Amino acid sequence: MMNAIAATDLHGNTLLYELLLRIVGTWKISSVFLMGDLAPGETGIADASELAQVDAVASQRTYFERVFIPLFESFLGGHRHTHVYAIMGNDDRRVNEPLLQDFSSSVGNFHLVNDRIVGLRESRQIRAFFPTDVPQLAVAGYPYVPLGGGLVMDWVKRENRAGLVPPGMDPCMSIENSGILTVPRTFESTIADDLRDFSSYLSSHGPGDGCVYDPARTIHLFHAPPYNTPLDQVAPQGYYDFVPLPDHIGSYEIRRFVERTQPYLVLCGHCHEAVVLGDYRTYVGGTCCVNPGSQTHIDVLSLVQFNVFEPSEIKQLFIHAH
Repeated sequence: MMNAIAATDLHGNTLLYELLLRIVGTWKISSVFLMGDLAPGETGIADASELAQVDAVASQRTYFERVFIPLFESFLGGHRHTHVYAIMGNDDRRVNEPLLQDFSSSVGNFHLVNDRIVGLRESRQIRAFFPTDVPQLAVAGYPYVPLGGGLVMDWVKRENRAGLVPPGMDPCMSIENSGILTVPRTFESTIADDLRDFSSYLSSHGPGDGCVYDPARTIHLFHAPPYNTPLDQVAPQGYYDFVPLPDHIGSYEIRRFVERTQPYLVLCGHCHEAVVLGDYRTYVGGTCCVNPGSQTHIDVLSLVQFNVFEPSEIKQLFIHAH
């Protein structure tokens, strides 16, 4: 029963969103998971000027208002059996998060799960009639990625309190003052801080829908993949002076979290090319971890289709939009 689809890093490619929804409707998919970088990225990412920031915020806001939200609102209105669970990613400007929060609140089958946990609607529906047939599952989201691109952005955090600077970055740089932040940070935690007690972290960021967090019964949406796996492999980076730059750019704190808690399922993104350089699936301990990858630059939809109640039943698909 391949009743779920996951995709990531579509970066505002409307052709691919339309293709994804046609597939979801044709195949009668019940659960759709989007692991971040929803809106178009801007060119010239190195330009952290105030004008560049304003332009990026405005273009992404326009995309959400005029394309993304109307597209999903129209589709979900006619497909009440389908539920979409989404997080934002490091290229999505957080100042626009309220747009998606309002959409999530007004449309019963779209769920923005940034720092939230909600029940998997399909398991609730089946259990209402057959309570012993499937587990009661939940979906939790964590959009943050570790430092690595040279800039602090809305969904970027340090891994832990050690404060290590990624290879290739000037260790004397004041990282916190060199980024692109669209909302002020009222507190500064690390990825390790957040994941140390993820249940408390989720509770502190506002109500979900009454779910009790249990990693063994929760599908985790991370934008960043676990470190040093086939899911976070990138093209060889070369050298910085005499120091080889890493070919893996995922989060080692997310990997530690997965090793420690053994979640039900981990879905992630961020590393587009891992799907061809590494793999789309791996196991960390007994947990299946999946990164569908992204090929938006050639209008190819990279996705995985799977049985949400038997995550080992999974297949990879590349579908061209033309």
